[in-house]
Amino acid sequence: MMLVKLIRYFLNRFKILLDLIIIVLFKVKLLPKQFHKRAVVKLKIRQYQSDFNKLKLSYNKLGFYQVDPLPSKDYLSSLYEETYWDNRQDKNFPVRKRDIEHYKLLLKIFPNFNETSKNILNFGSGHCGISILLHLKNHKIVNFDYHKTDTIFEKNWKNINDLDLITDSYDLIYSSHSLEHVQNIFETVKKFKEISHDKTIFFFEVPNCFKKEYQKIHMPHTYYFTKNFFDKYFNKLDFFKSYLGEKEL
Repeated sequence: MMLVKLIRYFLNRFKILLDLIIIVLFKVKLLPKQFHKRAVVKLKIRQYQSDFNKLKLSYNKLGFYQVDPLPSKDYLSSLYEETYWDNRQDKNFPVRKRDIEHYKLLLKIFPNFNETSKNILNFGSGHCGISILLHLKNHKIVNFDYHKTDTIFEKNWKNINDLDLITDSYDLIYSSHSLEHVQNIFETVKKFKEISHDKTIFFFEVPNCFKKEYQKIHMPHTYYFTKNFFDKYFNKLDFFKSYLGEKEL
């Protein structure tokens, strides 16, 4: 275990050093042109990180922490447009282990889920992994994200980047590591209520924030949830797992 931690530490330090070299070479105009975009993104990330470092965490008795003050919608929109996917290398690999695990868990809890076609909202769709798996079972998919989502299928596949345009009623509202990115959690939950019915399944995965060592600001996260939040906002929990790092509690 200690060896694994050491390897991860040095890999992370190497990445930081590499980014620094790229930025320095860019500033002195010695960086090859094909790496300019990466350098610009790294500089913008530094700028946004500096902004987030000035924020504080405040606790809400409804069961979450939030950055204070909250960034505006326009600010967050610019942040994601200028830095998010250009700083990631995984969008070209849409179906991942986590997506498969979530799909298997969904069928374990609701074994008859695929018997009829359902309306599904992937809130914060990102790479669309779960959307692809569920589409292959003839479900109707709506992907919501602020960035442009790939049109992978022609039928039963819709991409939306404006919360106000989500108007249908959904049988499954799925959100994996997205709630912590929203600008206003109250508006988000209100929208969930508007587009759900009494049998809607809500599937959420968020970073754990119930222990003090996890109560730190991680740019670009705006919200940090505890189990109490889900207890208070949803009728019942059919399934709940909590992890500390990679260890299940």
